[in-house]
Amino acid sequence: MSETIDNPTVEEYNEKETVVAGEEIEQEIEQENEQVSQSFQISIKTPVEIGTIKIQVQPTDTLMDIQTFLYETSETCLYSSYEFRLNGKSIPEYSELSSIEGLIEGVTLEMVPIDYNERSAKLHVKRLRDIMNTGLTEFANMNNPSLFSSFSFPEKSNILTEEQQLEEQKQKSEQQQQQQQQQQQSEEKETIEQQPNKKNNKYNKKGNKKGEESSTTNDEEKLTPQQKERKQKMTEIKGIEKPILSNYYPESPIAPVQCVKSMIYSGWSPVPGYRKLFGDLFYLDITLLEGTTVCVTASTQGFFINQSSNATFNPSVSPKATINHSLHQLLTQVSRLFRRGLNQILANIGRNHPFDMLPGVLPVHNWVASSKSNRYDINKGTDTFVSVQDVELRGNPRDWNEEIQAPKELPKSTVQERIIRDRAISKVNSEFVECAVRGAQVIVDKAILPINPTENERSHMFLYNNIFFSYALDTRDSFNDCGGDAGARTSANNDLKGIRLYNLADVEGIYTLGTAIVDYKGQRIIAQSLIPGILTTEKTSKIYYGSMDASTAEGEQEKQQQGEEEQQKEGEEKEENKNIKSIKADPEFHSRLLQAASLLHLSESKVISEEDNKEVSVCTSFESKGIVGIDGRRYILDLIKATPRDPNYLDAKDQLAILRPEAIATYSEYYKATWLAQKRQQKLKEKEEKQKKEGIDPPTATAKDEDVQLTEEDLAQSPMVSFNPNLFSKVKLGGSQEEQQKDIDELKAVGAFLKGILIPRLIEDLMLFNVAPVDGQTLTQVMHLRGINMRYLGFIAKNESANVPFIQDLLFNEMVSRAAKHCFNKLLRSTNASDMAHSISHFLNCFLGTETGSVSQDEKSKKAKQIKSSAINELTQGKLWSEISELVASKFDFEIPTHSVPMESRLIVLRCICLKMGIQILAKDYNFTTDAPFSSEDIVDLFPIVKHVNPRSTDGLDLLEAGKSFFNQRKFDLATEFLGEALAIYHQVHGPIHQDAGTCFTHLAMLAFQNEQYDLAIEYQKNALVISEKTSGLDHHETVQAYTTLAVFCQRSGRFNESIGYMKHVLYLTDLLGGEYNPERSSIYTTIAAILEDTDRFDLALDFLKQTLKHQEFLFTPDHLMCSSTYHKMAIVCARAGNFDDSIIYQKKSTDILEKELGEAHPRSKESLEFYNGLSQTANQIKLFKQHQAMKAEQDELARLQKEKVDQFKKSQSRVSPMPPSLENGSVSELLNYINGKPKKSQSKKSKSTTTTTTTTTTTSKSKITMAKTTPTPTPVPTKATTSKSSATASSAATNKSTTTTKTNPTSSSAADSSAPNSKPKNNKKSSKN
Repeated sequence: MSETIDNPTVEEYNEKETVVAGEEIEQEIEQENEQVSQSFQISIKTPVEIGTIKIQVQPTDTLMDIQTFLYETSETCLYSSYEFRLNGKSIPEYSELSSIEGLIEGVTLEMVPIDYNERSAKLHVKRLRDIMNTGLTEFANMNNPSLFSSFSFPEKSNILTEEQQLEEQKQKSEQQQQQQQQQQQSEEKETIEQQPNKKNNKYNKKGNKKGEESSTTNDEEKLTPQQKERKQKMTEIKGIEKPILSNYYPESPIAPVQCVKSMIYSGWSPVPGYRKLFGDLFYLDITLLEGTTVCVTASTQGFFINQSSNATFNPSVSPKATINHSLHQLLTQVSRLFRRGLNQILANIGRNHPFDMLPGVLPVHNWVASSKSNRYDINKGTDTFVSVQDVELRGNPRDWNEEIQAPKELPKSTVQERIIRDRAISKVNSEFVECAVRGAQVIVDKAILPINPTENERSHMFLYNNIFFSYALDTRDSFNDCGGDAGARTSANNDLKGIRLYNLADVEGIYTLGTAIVDYKGQRIIAQSLIPGILTTEKTSKIYYGSMDASTAEGEQEKQQQGEEEQQKEGEEKEENKNIKSIKADPEFHSRLLQAASLLHLSESKVISEEDNKEVSVCTSFESKGIVGIDGRRYILDLIKATPRDPNYLDAKDQLAILRPEAIATYSEYYKATWLAQKRQQKLKEKEEKQKKEGIDPPTATAKDEDVQLTEEDLAQSPMVSFNPNLFSKVKLGGSQEEQQKDIDELKAVGAFLKGILIPRLIEDLMLFNVAPVDGQTLTQVMHLRGINMRYLGFIAKNESANVPFIQDLLFNEMVSRAAKHCFNKLLRSTNASDMAHSISHFLNCFLGTETGSVSQDEKSKKAKQIKSSAINELTQGKLWSEISELVASKFDFEIPTHSVPMESRLIVLRCICLKMGIQILAKDYNFTTDAPFSSEDIVDLFPIVKHVNPRSTDGLDLLEAGKSFFNQRKFDLATEFLGEALAIYHQVHGPIHQDAGTCFTHLAMLAFQNEQYDLAIEYQKNALVISEKTSGLDHHETVQAYTTLAVFCQRSGRFNESIGYMKHVLYLTDLLGGEYNPERSSIYTTIAAILEDTDRFDLALDFLKQTLKHQEFLFTPDHLMCSSTYHKMAIVCARAGNFDDSIIYQKKSTDILEKELGEAHPRSKESLEFYNGLSQTANQIKLFKQHQAMKAEQDELARLQKEKVDQFKKSQSRVSPMPPSLENGSVSELLNYINGKPKKSQSKKSKSTTTTTTTTTTTSKSKITMAKTTPTPTPVPTKATTSKSSATASSAATNKSTTTTKTNPTSSSAADSSAPNSKPKNNKKSSKN
């Protein structure tokens, strides 16, 4: 088997088959209905102010889809009782648009109000109440919230596509022509109109940031102060900060809005008989915000205010308001505050995403709660478990089995027929699961009596809403060898997997029961639809196929049908017939099951019925049973071994260890690919021998592969792998020893394939980070998709190739969490209802706390007295971790190295255990370094965990896979067509809130992004994001990926603030729950750095890139190619910031890594070296330019100083007193005495001319100042006195030097010229002499 590893991969054959299947479905769709993909536009005439609205529909849509759209629209969401009319004719609400005569492009459907009945009127009131409650709650949909709107600050795209640019250019040219014609307008108005267009066009073409800044400034001016504050909080990133759990939920930007004080059903209800004749349905007491209370009558015509009070009953119409068809219209007339509050709520809903108000198929409960709040609402007290739709539930319970089986009998020959069939199956399954969850909660809380109260409590069975419930416990000692009750829990899980497989096979004439498994408060409850007649006196427990021994939940139904005498007789004969296997095989059953077996790769095998010692041919596990109900349908039960047993786990305790169907399918494709490769090589060899005999030269290897092609006959001869489902079981096998050994060898080959190929490939992908699971959820998903059971966690952890800290931590956390879950369930089963919060908090403290000894024994004793359940007090941290260690060794064959969770992983493991157990805790910061980080007040709720069949549309899946395949082949047109068809099918089958619909939106967004349709891509991705939050969880890995993708799209379209808001939330979730060295961190940090770089925040971008480099060096090596890429990005950021020195250093490191890993001749190495050389040249040029600029600036500064001194001298000259005429021809000593202020010895003569005296004085004064400044200092080291003199000389010399050097500076030249006449030799001599 190892020799065939290099043969064509399974993925290649799967991709080819996917494409072929997708093309076949597309051809089928085109042949059946050419209008499926032809959407058209119609108008809806509404009774509201918006009037007529236009919507885009497809022929396969129904009127119910249009109603769903109107429910999502804030203007029409309050209207519930109406019908659609076309040309005055009423149309049934379940009609398909293609079947409506006259419904073509452009027609108008009219919403016409119709009369109410009690059900529709109550639904109308409930709808209004739910919408009003959204104004009082933290999120629009508290049962299944979405946080998307809290992190979204929508902007307009600043980067236009080529088509938008062409349109803008056309508009601009038209505007210019109009402006030329309108000459009467002033030039100021023209500049005002043209300026923004120039800026925007410049930005859109060249990426200039000025256009962005101007548009951003305009948007900022339109924001209110509250919006500006919210925008700043959302888009502000200060760096990498330590996240805290208390910041999990953002602050709600919207204040609570109240419409009415109360709205309750009046005490005058129910309606008396004589008022029913007038059309009254029920009465409401509504207290308005103004303080008045009105009594409202709900009638068939609508709603009106009557004249009743608490004391008197007067049902006549009050003159306060007229009769209105809608309740909100009536209240708007009588209450101004109601009108204002309702308008504000509808405005808030309109700002949210349209999917916010829509519920999912099943709600996903989050593990963190924002607060422990309970709002007073009397309606919650009056509402019962029974929903409005099931008013008469107790009197007329639903026949779930008939509702589940009837849709399977619908026709399925065409695509549209299959859509209708799948929609019915999906709808009834979701309703069955919802009812099963309610029933399981009631049973665990012991609120209803069992149908067999006299038996042991472990054997109790229940009937609630016509659904059969039983505990997943080993009540018949059938699983003593494989764990007892633990084996029974595993058996129920395997049975559900088997039901899924047989439903997927969808063989006509074979039926399975509606099944759901609910884990609640430590108990596992199995909910099943009733086999027709199983609880009546008819003998319907006759088994037509499989073993007669009933051991699982279906057997419990048969057991209940048996009489007490038969049960007693069976008990007496139990020991005698304990090991006898009685097996039957009805021919009709066998022929139908063979069809399913061929699809599930199960072979027809022979077993021996020990009752008569005869061989019986079966194609299922012998434990499975075939029963014919009184309705004539053939039911297959007890599918606990729908796939063969795992040959790598053959111990008695591993009897329920079976292979995953993905592993069998992958091995089958691998086996087929190997056989085809061998067949091709055989043909090639034959051809070469033939050519050799004929003397023809052998072709090249490429020509060989192209010439040799397999025929259809060869493909048809490819073997189909099938396995014996009864190997390694307790039944005696029939057939010869050779046949048995062949079956065993084939099954062991799958085990070898699992351990030798699938697991090594998984480890290789983990090491190369081709797949990067970040938590237990994603790890489970990755392993299951590859066909690897979770019991191989220990095998993977012990593999030397997986010895990486991140992988080891991930495997350790998941093994410990799974073991702790079993310990937790055991504790909860032995806990009283009043001690449930204490039990949960105590377990979490023992599991995740740290023993410090700070809690004294007296405090422990005092706390223990408050708890009634002894199991809580007996549990200690040491005892718990001993149990966990034993369970990990038993389940995963792995010895855990420590008896505690690493401190950095405790929050991750806390989330994991909460999701597995349905625990909801308060969003606060828990200190795991203490003995008791949790208290009973921190436990908010405990939700049931449900597993169900989860039906999916096969046509939608085929189209989705084909669309993915075409997308990978870059055939975008075909991919868009296929994905659009798949999305249309999912919307019709499951509704918009479904995981598969979210996957379609994600790939459609990628296609739009590839086609540069950024706005469309963002809208698609927003839809995918909200769906992911509602179906997977607020912090699921897929949700984080959806936020990241949306941020990248926004960045590419120029919505930088919006992009930062999303990435800020991604950064928080990744740092909070991703582990210290989560491989996703580096990519997220890189994305944030790119956004920050686009917004010119280079220092912060560089900090994030440094963190990226730190993680990459830890995960890989410092010389890895990923580090080279990060160094290159750091070089670019530094270069854009103007720091070329660091940029050159980083680029040099990047180049060195590339040359070391790829070689100097590699193109990437050459490009990196070229970029490095370019950076160096640019840095040198900039350095020289800066030196030149600095020199020029220095020269300018010196010139400026010289000019200032000249100007100061000129100003000071006017304040100098004129020299006496007597000193004009005096001696030097006289002049010095005059300067020093000494008395004069003789009078000076007057000057002959005033003009001559003034001129001489000015010249002499200038000469003296110049003489004083140019006096040289006698010592080499200047003193304080001489420094001031020499500085002027140096300044003057530098100025003169700069004047000669830079002749083009006019300021320097003028300054030098002005100082030239003052430098006289004789004055210098006199100064030096002095």
